[in-house]
Amino acid sequence: MKRNFVISKQSDIEGFSSFKCSLCTEEFKLNTTEVQEDDVIELFCPNCGIPSPIPTYYTVDIIEHAETLAMNEAMDMLNDFFKGLERTSRKSKNITFKRGKPLPTTQPRALFENDDLEQIEFICCNRKAKLSLLSKTIKPFCPYCGVN
Repeated sequence: MKRNFVISKQSDIEGFSSFKCSLCTEEFKLNTTEVQEDDVIELFCPNCGIPSPIPTYYTVDIIEHAETLAMNEAMDMLNDFFKGLERTSRKSKNITFKRGKPLPTTQPRALFENDDLEQIEFICCNRKAKLSLLSKTIKPFCPYCGVN
């Protein structure tokens, strides 16, 4: 059975959301509305310049939140299955099943944005990003087109 989950995270005051390169582990922020545009298929890391699909830049907190939601859904499905199995086994004379305690679920962690990066504008695409002070000083790559 396929289930879809919508995970939302509030952007910072200026509308930027966090991303993290899976290769060099550099963190940066991009404007949420610009990333969601149809012409943005992949992003370039501002630090190493390597292009990757957008999901590879999801931060650890988003991934852990999604894993917790998926695990909770699995636990709920198992609890429902065991409840139904217990109910149907009551009618049988040969098989008995007692489900015991329900499997526990975990509260997902709260998602929030820190405002700890410096804003920079890329002239090539006329778009802005927020980068660490180190990335900002070493002539970063444009996250949208990869121009250095």
